[in-house]
Amino acid sequence: MPTDARGAPRRRAIHFVSLGCPKNRVDTEAMAGIARAEGYELAASPDQAEVLVVNTCGFIDPAKEESVDTILELAEVKARRPGTRLVVTGCLSQRHGDDLAAELPEVDHFLGSADVPRFREVLAGRAPRMAVSELDRRSYLVDHEAPRLRDGPRHFAYVKIAEGCDRPCGFCIIPKLRGPQRSRTIPSVVEEVARLADEGTREICLIAQDLTRYGVDLEPAVGLEHLLDALVRIDGIAWIRLHYAYPSAVTPELARRIAGYDKVASYLDVPIQHIDDEVLRRMRRGYGERRVRRMLDDLRAASEDAGRRIFLRTTLLVGHPGEDEDAFARLRDFVAEGHFDHLGVFPWSREAGTPSAMLPSRVPDDEARARADEILAVQAQVSADRQREFVGRVLEVVVDGPSETSEFVLEGRHEGQAPEIDGKVLLVDGTAEPGAVVRARVVAADTYDLVASLDLERPVEVAAESESDDEGGAFAPIT
Repeated sequence: MPTDARGAPRRRAIHFVSLGCPKNRVDTEAMAGIARAEGYELAASPDQAEVLVVNTCGFIDPAKEESVDTILELAEVKARRPGTRLVVTGCLSQRHGDDLAAELPEVDHFLGSADVPRFREVLAGRAPRMAVSELDRRSYLVDHEAPRLRDGPRHFAYVKIAEGCDRPCGFCIIPKLRGPQRSRTIPSVVEEVARLADEGTREICLIAQDLTRYGVDLEPAVGLEHLLDALVRIDGIAWIRLHYAYPSAVTPELARRIAGYDKVASYLDVPIQHIDDEVLRRMRRGYGERRVRRMLDDLRAASEDAGRRIFLRTTLLVGHPGEDEDAFARLRDFVAEGHFDHLGVFPWSREAGTPSAMLPSRVPDDEARARADEILAVQAQVSADRQREFVGRVLEVVVDGPSETSEFVLEGRHEGQAPEIDGKVLLVDGTAEPGAVVRARVVAADTYDLVASLDLERPVEVAAESESDDEGGAFAPIT
């Protein structure tokens, strides 16, 4: 380690930019932990650092463009600061490392999506410029032994339980970016979550490309249900939240655990992508409308048995080759039925190397964008109707901290709102520390956010405009 004039270890500075999904964020935090162990301190500004790192996303064209733009911005900083090193890691370099190396001579090192351990070699100057590893079943994934240096709030954390994907979806490049399915053991996940709980973390967000394939590659094989059975025994955790479940793999047993375990948030992120059978066939999803509706029925039955509502988030893909007007209309009408609390929608992006990229009957880009806007407008009405049903009800809310708009207002989330992607609960009439779970009465609602009072005696001036006919149903408001 370099020393200062007095012979004491000199702290070096490093700046990270993490792009894309929470899975990338976990990898970035693991690299930050390695950097700290090697004597580096984190720099908030790239102008203060001697090593610049961008962890890239290469999922769709806009993400690739953002990654390249960020690399170029950091290259400009490097040009102003002789001796600075620029490191590019993650999915974009995994997929296009050789092309990037030829086009971006400013970059000193390239690492792939499974090369977190090699980051130590980069910092020590022992790694080659191109250090992207091939992906297979033995490739690295972050586990409980990673020296992870977490970024952001302390009261919630993302925990990656598996890496890679074996699904053959026609539009998706993820298997080429992240490799085949490989899962952590249950003891590994339990050890990490228990440590996070000891550090004050209240909410655990389980992430993977496909949670519902967790454990199928282990010997002996286990399932997500077995992992949840172990995690709910950990003291100190309020919510365990599930992201990215595959629709055809959501079993009645999993639904019963989501509805029945108090420590499992009654929330599921389940990207269905579409509802039209022919479009789903072209997407190679392996299921159709009947299977999606059966999943919804299973979740509804579990909710009714437990008396606990399950909140649903989904993602849709419009403009896929073969999506004609009738197919889109079926999707729009399905969304209008109101099955989902939160919904994201994306126009199809042609990804070279995927089966969908070769299909005929493409939808023009402007039409695909218009369809996405139309779906969002339909969902906005669904959301607004559901939000009004909360008015007058008392919710448990985890406090995230002061609002960005006013120091006198707190922001938080109820059980049906995941951090960073869903709406918020704005808390008035009181104070609470970040991470606290409080009870608050909802006094107003808009399309995505709620306003709630910490003074439970405060009269509610805004009456709910609609009430559910089925107070105990699967999709009835919580009380």
